[in-house]
Amino acid sequence: MAITLNNGFKMPIIGLGVWRMEKNLIRDLLLNAIKLGYRHFDCAADYGNEAEVGEVLSEALRSGLVKREDLFITTKLWNSDHGHILEACKDSLKKLKLEYLDLYLVHFPIATRHTGVGTTDSALGEDGVLDIDTTISLETTWHAMEDLVSKGLVRSIEFSCLLRQDLSKKYDKSPAQIALRWGIQRNTVVIPKSSRMERLKENFDVLDFELSDEDMDLIKKMDRRYRTNTPAKFWGIDFYA
Repeated sequence: MAITLNNGFKMPIIGLGVWRMEKNLIRDLLLNAIKLGYRHFDCAADYGNEAEVGEVLSEALRSGLVKREDLFITTKLWNSDHGHILEACKDSLKKLKLEYLDLYLVHFPIATRHTGVGTTDSALGEDGVLDIDTTISLETTWHAMEDLVSKGLVRSIEFSCLLRQDLSKKYDKSPAQIALRWGIQRNTVVIPKSSRMERLKENFDVLDFELSDEDMDLIKKMDRRYRTNTPAKFWGIDFYA
């Protein structure tokens, strides 16, 4: 099951996120995920493990476990590299051992002081607040991203950036599966992350049921405008205000 992007490329609707995935576990987790049927892997320069992911992808392709055209690899531009997009993209490609990316996302639509390609630092100013580079507009960033597509380095570009137990019983699915299915039915690509084999299987097994319109609306009403990843805590600004 996949979503067709505006440029015609298809994006698998279920992906595996590698954020905070322990480096010593990446090889087995990714190879097992591929064997289970995962084809979409969500990476980022800021996750600090592109090189480890690249080693696994290279092994999987070399061994014939999967073909490159069957994979959908996403990674993300970090804030401090908005002024060095070509170099940042090439750095990610080198680490991932790929010739092109299926999707390159702007991790956050905000440019900060450059600290070196691939360092993914969040430099703060003297006032302790995120040091924003006001000389780089989002328009400038977008045009540089478009250039990556023209160069053939990237296929697609974009800006990135709790459930009731009775529903679990009703559908005989875990709360996580209910959440993933809710996202899928909203035509949203879902990127679950797990380091446990049983959870990898569970997260992939969400295409054999459908939530009713009433339950979709019920979950929507649970919105509390709460984020578990809140930049304001470490950048000093309310990014989502």
